[in-house]
Amino acid sequence: MAGLVLKLRAGERMLVNGAALESSGRAACLRVLTPGADILRMRDAIDPADAATPVGRLTHLVQLVVAGLAPREAALAEAGAHLAALQEVFRCGPDRAALARIADHLAGGRAYPALRLLRELRAREARLLALARGA
Repeated sequence: MAGLVLKLRAGERMLVNGAALESSGRAACLRVLTPGADILRMRDAIDPADAATPVGRLTHLVQLVVAGLAPREAALAEAGAHLAALQEVFRCGPDRAALARIADHLAGGRAYPALRLLRELRAREARLLALARGA
């Protein structure tokens, strides 16, 4: 059976198509069968104050779309501009491939997989920024 599988801890919160849900009691495993459902686990969300880097700002923008707080078309056009700028900065093959997959996910209306890749790219960005500060 196809679908996105989410593993939630007890008490974990998430947004699904703008509705806030909470896992009550025990941990849960959910399968989302609706393609293109907007899902954001709150543990994956970043605070606007923490969106101070280029990848962080893109992540926050995608989160706003998922939460229904930003108009989808305008935000996705802005996300495309962010991705184009990031292609100029991230030069190694895996990072560029991740950016291409993020663009594909966003173009296809699949925000959750885009957010998962952005989380990985934010970690890479943090390592690069730490190296630059240490140099």
